[in-house]
Amino acid sequence: MFSFDTENDPTSGYVNYVDGATAQADNLTSVNNGVVTIRSDSTNVASGRGRNSVRLTSYKQYTHGLVVLDLAHMPGSACGIWPAFWMIGPSWPNNGEIDIIEGINYQTQNAITMHSGPGCTMINKDCEGGTGCSVQTGGSNSYGDGFNNGGGGVYAMEWTSDAINVWFFGRGSVPAGTSGDSPDPTTWGAATASFQGGAGCTIDDHFQNNSIVLDTTFCGSWAGQAWSTDTTCSSKAATCQDYVQNNPSAFESAYWTINSLKVYSESSSSAAAVAAAPAPSSPPPAALVAQPTTTPATPAPQPTTTPAAAPSPSPSPSPSPSAPNSSGPGAVGSPASGGSLSEHPATDNNGLVIGPNGQIEENPNKRELEAGTNMSMVEGVNGELHVNKGKIGRHLRRHQMGHAVGRRS
Repeated sequence: MFSFDTENDPTSGYVNYVDGATAQADNLTSVNNGVVTIRSDSTNVASGRGRNSVRLTSYKQYTHGLVVLDLAHMPGSACGIWPAFWMIGPSWPNNGEIDIIEGINYQTQNAITMHSGPGCTMINKDCEGGTGCSVQTGGSNSYGDGFNNGGGGVYAMEWTSDAINVWFFGRGSVPAGTSGDSPDPTTWGAATASFQGGAGCTIDDHFQNNSIVLDTTFCGSWAGQAWSTDTTCSSKAATCQDYVQNNPSAFESAYWTINSLKVYSESSSSAAAVAAAPAPSSPPPAALVAQPTTTPATPAPQPTTTPAAAPSPSPSPSPSPSAPNSSGPGAVGSPASGGSLSEHPATDNNGLVIGPNGQIEENPNKRELEAGTNMSMVEGVNGELHVNKGKIGRHLRRHQMGHAVGRRS
């Protein structure tokens, strides 16, 4: 379902994105009882392209839907860091970019940003190009150390022809059923940020076919450029690269811990569970059908000074949505744990497998999904991750939220 991107960072970050095999060998990816952790290197002085890290991009592309990400931890606050959970189309910026979680350094609130081609104005701002239309909102527990200290939380993004709405719920205020079979955004109250379409921006003209991306980069065109104006960070080193290169322990908290990631289609309410599943270095113990846990593990990242609107982490070509090679290697799990992440044979489930280059992909022999079927990530008898089909979900109801940006329920 996801590829490990290894190209040069399109935002000129001081980062070396590694493939799946390297991520597994270096303990940058792991799965424990269904909870996925994705790390950046925090032990070595960096060299070459930069600090080792992971960038995942979904093969599948989406137009409309509901994305729900339950995080126990996001990369913690640190100088030079730039984590993001976002979506991007194949032709940037004309197919749009939706930044759901993003920030740098010691930022205290999450930045939610839309990037588009020319002719799109939302929240009274021009969304065109790298600056986009952005709002920092959600409170001190929405990002970085504040998010992690609060036990994490849930981000949800609903995308329709009428609006793109983003909600943040801290761990103690997550509405019932948010990550369940049939989440209903009409019961969630005002969105944390609401980007309304209409005369200023026809959403369907500017946002299509977006892939889901999760990454942690360093420095680059935002954190790097903001270095000299951030008094906290610039006091630590002359340049962002200098600091990131030579202070690995500063990034011990630079990791994502993902309880679940689900995508619900607008028409069928199918929870198309993309639930992030990179190749684990210590896979989960065997379990017949263990649902992904929803208990927090840990959360967050952000900056001390309020930077200008985030430049787009985007002009990178999105991977092709065509089906990847799924021959799959042998088991890549740790024998000590008794688990493995390996190819799952054709059954009633859609198997997620690790391909020959470490990429996450779908079992080519999967059965077609039926409209209205709910899917969820489960662990197989050998500890492998796959998608369980077994529950019928209600249709996800579309709605129009006309809520003001920055309001919370």
